[in-house]
Amino acid sequence: MATYKEINGQKIQSVSSDPPASFTGQVWYNSTSGDLKVNAGTPVGAWATGGNLNNGRYSGGGAGIQTAALYFGGFPATANTEKYNGTSWTEVNNLNSGRGYLAGAGTQTAALAFAGQPSTANTEKWNGTNWTEVNNLNTARSNPGGAGTQTAALAFGGTPYSAVTELWNGTNWNTVNSLNVGRSSIAGLGLSTAALAVGGSASKNNTELWNGTNWTNVNTLNQGRRDFGGAGTTTAGLVFGGTPGPGDLTELWNGTNWTEVADLNVSDEAQRGCGTQPAALSFGGQSDADATEEWNITGGISTIETS
Repeated sequence: MATYKEINGQKIQSVSSDPPASFTGQVWYNSTSGDLKVNAGTPVGAWATGGNLNNGRYSGGGAGIQTAALYFGGFPATANTEKYNGTSWTEVNNLNSGRGYLAGAGTQTAALAFAGQPSTANTEKWNGTNWTEVNNLNTARSNPGGAGTQTAALAFGGTPYSAVTELWNGTNWNTVNSLNVGRSSIAGLGLSTAALAVGGSASKNNTELWNGTNWTNVNTLNQGRRDFGGAGTTTAGLVFGGTPGPGDLTELWNGTNWTEVADLNVSDEAQRGCGTQPAALSFGGQSDADATEEWNITGGISTIETS
């Protein structure tokens, strides 16, 4: 069997940082991180089917990451809460106020649920076991965008076509600078200091970037839509599904532009999402209400497991 040196013309190198221009198949040892790494080729993303929800629904609130997600509320109007472990969903304690068209922020063990339909200012905090009602939004609404954590969240837009933005400090909501374009059914992603407000009613392709103080219009979606899922950050984002169709459309944000990438397996609307751009989760939907899909990127620079 040919050796690595015979195939590539050199031994595996020990370097202090990853080479800036490695070739596909190149292997090296990063002495700073202590990892054996490989260039596995051009990164490619794809959706794969995950475990179904126990209680199929749409337009709920989501929080967490791909392997530790939380889904709460949704339509038909429910207080149901489920958590995902990367394989299957488990029912846990319900919201105090059942509703759909709400937003969420945070993690599987420390989440925040706010707003909802009928138009409400209700806010609830999840401690990993139970939901507790906390101080309300200043402006009641349904279908806003949400971003951030349980102690530092952002709520923006909502029905009726609102531009209102509020910042949560762990105790209270404070009204801050508004969106440039008022709308609802927005996909929100990022943090309370660096968020994206994407799309919305009526079928807009607007994208706005929040820097902790103001919203700025940035490059638009390729396909304007509403009622869809989002995941990631302001430099590596992902949005998927929605209406008007195609409801399987996925777009990737690199911090400057949106690019169409691999489609969802199920075409739908009113999905919710969480996670990162390399490892996102889509769950629920109006047509296939118990569907779950996992987004993963293969290729690029990766670490070789040696034990």
